[in-house]
Formats: sequence, structure tokens, C-alpha cells
Amino acid sequence: MPVIPVITVLILSTLGMLSSVKAEPAYLVDHLDSVMIDPQLSLSELVNKTLQQYPDYKLIAALHQESEALNERGTRWIAGAPSVSLYYRDDFAGSDIGAHEFEGSVQVPIWNWGQREAGLNLAEYSQQSITYQLKSMKLKVAGLVRQALWQVKLAKLRHAIAEKSYHIAEQLSATVQRRVELGDLPRTDFLLAQSEVLQKKTDLIRAEAELMHARKQFSFLTQDNRLPAQINEKQSTLTQINNAHPGLAGITAIIAQKKARIAWFKARGSGQTNIALGGNTQRDSRTDSSVDSIVFSLSIPFGGQAYTAPLVAAANRAFVQAEMKKAHLHRALLAGIHEAEHELEVERAAQEIAMQMQANAQEHLKMANLSFSEGEINLMDFLKIQARSQRAISNAQESAIRLQRNIAFYNQAVGIMP
Repeated sequence: MPVIPVITVLILSTLGMLSSVKAEPAYLVDHLDSVMIDPQLSLSELVNKTLQQYPDYKLIAALHQESEALNERGTRWIAGAPSVSLYYRDDFAGSDIGAHEFEGSVQVPIWNWGQREAGLNLAEYSQQSITYQLKSMKLKVAGLVRQALWQVKLAKLRHAIAEKSYHIAEQLSATVQRRVELGDLPRTDFLLAQSEVLQKKTDLIRAEAELMHARKQFSFLTQDNRLPAQINEKQSTLTQINNAHPGLAGITAIIAQKKARIAWFKARGSGQTNIALGGNTQRDSRTDSSVDSIVFSLSIPFGGQAYTAPLVAAANRAFVQAEMKKAHLHRALLAGIHEAEHELEVERAAQEIAMQMQANAQEHLKMANLSFSEGEINLMDFLKIQARSQRAISNAQESAIRLQRNIAFYNQAVGIMP
């Protein structure tokens, strides 16, 4: 068998078996961002681990602390911290006849009408909000992980394709050099083949850089260098966005919390009602007996709407802003699911065409190889056909990966966790 047909067979076999290549190759550039496939690591576990390392996850602990504090306040029987009031008066600076007066009392803030219930409602909605916000955060992280994983997989395939193309170009150049030495081909063909090697080497260097970039982005996100062996997903049967979507559920819980905060400010009003209970002892002179009495006072704030209005208005503004955010999010989710569905449909149609083009390219490459070996076409034409064939074969393999990636992106759009 001539050498050129051997190269053609190598092109078809290696490009057709790239998905099974798993060994870490030697790289041209001395820069390695290593990753490893962990068969024990699932996509769901990776998302959970990434979530715990995600900077926003610290917010959950703060939300728990706030919720517990609100609940602690609401369960108290009094509305605030008690205070002690002491009062003493004598005539030392005056007539000095021994008159004096002492009064002490304990002042306790009590709940206004409906205030304690409003406080407990705020604590309850705050606690519920944590659960939904955590799910929303997890979906966001899942989207980032999905994108990073599929970027690595595509970059790995493109690198493998570039590497094989480079090796094929080297073998073709060696073959052309021997034929030039035998006088079968002009020296210009050797220079052309050598230029092809240099171009393929440049393409391989760039593919290496993209692979390392994708790996590093994955490591930055997950704070890990382990990839799950299986990342393909089954397409969800959901076709619409509903209130159960983690993103919408999260913002809905925030809206309920902000509405409860408005009720809290209204119930608190301009101040707390206070009850004071104590005693009073007084004596007019040294010769008189002390007179003891019980002191009781009630302090009720009234009016003051002008002073509470700014707090209520600010809380209402935050409530309206949250509703606005939900409306924008809902529109974005609707657009996202439409785009994901469309991309999936397009890729399915494109894959069928890509498979047909791959079959045609393989046959065309065999025919071109025979023509070149028989001298019917020159090296330039053969390289053009080879390049088109390689693109068709690699595009078919990329299409298969893009289809699985788009299924994952569709699941992300409808709010499905890995």
C-alpha cells in the first residue's frame, strides 16, 4: 500500500476515535493546568461542592443569623430591653432641715397592637426565604459548572483534533520529502508540506492554550481539579417557566419578606408603649416620718406619622424594587428557555447534516488520496480537500458534544438541578 493511503486511513481512524482518547498528551508549550477524571465524582456532587466554595454562599449563614435574631425578638413577651430609673432629691444645698425624696422604678416596653405578630411573621418569612434563596443560588452555580464542564470538553476535543492534524501533517511532509528526493515531486511541494506542518503546529499551540484556559476557569470556579466522568444529562420534560422555578421562587420569598417588613414598621409606629412600676419615699424634715408610695406610669406614643413615614416608604421602595426584579427575571427566563429550545432544535438538525457531510468527506478524502498518488491532482489541491475533510469530520464530533451541551443548557433554563 502506498504511503499516502496509509495517511488517509490514519486521518479517518484517528479523527473518528478521538472521543476515546484519555491519556494526557505531551504539550508543546510548557504550561500545564492539570485536571483529572474522577469516576466517583458525580455532577450533582460537584455542584454541591462548588456551591459551598462559592463566595455568595457565605450569605446563607448571615441570613440564618438574621432570621434567628428576628425570631428571638418576636418570641419575647416584652418589646425591648427594660430600664431602671432612679431619682433622689434633698435640701443639702438649701435649708438643710433634713428633707429628702427618693424614687425608683423599672420601665418595661410592651408590644403595640399587632406589633408582636408582625415581628413573628417577619421572622417566619425570613426563615422561608433562606431555603428558596439557597435553591436559587444552587441553580446559578449549577449553570456556571455546566458551562465550565462543557467548555473543557469542547476544548479537549479541539485540542485532540489539532494534535492529530499536526501529526498527520508531519507524516505527509516526510512522505513528500522522500518523493521529492526520488524526483516524483518538485521541491516546491516539500516547502508547501513543510508550511502545512508549521501551520498545524501553530493551530495546536492555540488549541493547547484554549484547553488550559478552559481548565483553569473550571478550577477557579470549583476550587478543584477533578472532573466527573459522566456529565451528559437527560432532557427535562418541562416546557414552561412556572413559580416553582428556583429563581422565581427565590425572588418571591424575598418579596414576601420585604412585605412583612413594611407591616413591621407600621405596627411599630412612632415608638413603644412603656409601663413603669416603682416606689417613692419622701420626708419633709428630720422630725417627720417618711412617706412611702407606689409609683405607676404608662407612656403611650401618639401621632408621629411624619417620623415613621420615611421608614415605611423606604421599606415599600425595597418591596417594589423586588417586584420589579421578579418581573425582569421572569421575562429573562422566558427568553432563556425559548433560546435554549431553539438552540437544541437547531443543533439536532445540524447534527444530521454534519453526519452526512462526514460520510461524504471520508469518501472524498479516499478518492483525493488515490488521485494524488497517481499524480492526477497536485499537492495544493490535495491539501485543500484534506482540510475540508478534516473540518467536516471534526465538526460532526463537535456537533455531538454541542447537542449534549445544549440539553444541559435547556435543563438549566427550565430550572432543573443536576
